[in-house]
Amino acid sequence: MATPTPEDIASWPLPNFENPESRGPVVIGLTVFTMVFAVLFTGVRFYGKGVLRTALGMDDWIMLGATVFSIPVSVMAIVSLKYGLGLHIWDQKGPQPIYYKMAFASDMLFPMACSLTKFSLCLTYLRLFPSRSNKIFCYGLSIFVMSFTVACIFLMLFQCTPIRGYWDPGAKQHCINLRVTLIIIAAFNSLSDFLVYLWPAKPLWSLQLPLKQRIGLVVIFAVGSTVCVAGICRIYYLEVYFESYDLLWVAAYIYAIMAVEMNLGIICGCLSGVKPVLAVLFPRFFASSQHSTLNTNGRTLATYGRSTHGHPESFAFQQLSNSKAKDQKFEVLDVDGGKLDTERRMANGQRNFAWASSSGELGEGGRGVPVNGIVVDQVVDVSEEQREWGTRGKGDAGSEEWIMDDGLEEKERTKAV
Repeated sequence: MATPTPEDIASWPLPNFENPESRGPVVIGLTVFTMVFAVLFTGVRFYGKGVLRTALGMDDWIMLGATVFSIPVSVMAIVSLKYGLGLHIWDQKGPQPIYYKMAFASDMLFPMACSLTKFSLCLTYLRLFPSRSNKIFCYGLSIFVMSFTVACIFLMLFQCTPIRGYWDPGAKQHCINLRVTLIIIAAFNSLSDFLVYLWPAKPLWSLQLPLKQRIGLVVIFAVGSTVCVAGICRIYYLEVYFESYDLLWVAAYIYAIMAVEMNLGIICGCLSGVKPVLAVLFPRFFASSQHSTLNTNGRTLATYGRSTHGHPESFAFQQLSNSKAKDQKFEVLDVDGGKLDTERRMANGQRNFAWASSSGELGEGGRGVPVNGIVVDQVVDVSEEQREWGTRGKGDAGSEEWIMDDGLEEKERTKAV
């Protein structure tokens, strides 16, 4: 942080305590807007997955924790405007220890909110993409993020010794090099942003999806890219902050960018859980279709989504069998809240049946379906035929003929005697 020279001080305008120039509107606009939407999207996610689908997982609760930590960071940014944030140095009314106390708290809560968001996304990726490479990536990144968070909290807590030296300039203190520390932390945080928010781009985009779903993916990754850009902007303004003597004027932009980065990350992480609610509100645009067809390697996979009058949900299924029989048919049924009609299926001549559950509710016959699991049943016809001894017959499995030998019965009687 630079120290103003006598020439700089002489060039300052007279203090304006009545109507000073302020960056407060920027802080309020970006912080309130993103905070409200982060809370809203988290609530919609819990309503969609907890009420409509009854399928809350650990990733949902961790995202809720991220939202809880993000709220005080956003609130303290707005409250700090009363204590000098966003004002020029010549318009300050003196030292602002309350502002620096809130800044001290924000320095520890911000990495916790961001890290919990990324950890939640890693758990979501583990559920969606079961490949070995994805597991290695998610476990490795989760360990890195958690270790990084612990290191950040430790550094921010003991950046000055004694701790009160952060907000009390009169205390005899020893502080670490904040410039290097904060920029390194911001750089690693931005790196993890790129890794987490852009990791699923390739596997998702390579899927053969309808246009509406592709547009939805573009929106999700656009929000994720904005988070990454915000992280880079924060690094830039940290450099400006440490080169300037007008600290609280520059810090206003840093706080606004922190709110955007933190809250947009939560919004991006919650976008996938918004669809069930949108399907209820706008069934024409977001509800899954009742019948759809997927052609894969010349075979037809008939899928049955949930009715728009029930709890909306959609599942993307691959082929349910590796059989090469060209005439084999599959039927996919979603039975959350519903029952399978065995007689109707058999009457239609279907040979293989599957249903999925996102809630772990009972499937057909009272049998439990694992959460997010798929149960596959195969119907096998067994026929019996009685023939007289000595008559000819032909097996379905081969072309050979066989004769029921009546001498066999005589041999069995001899053994019994």
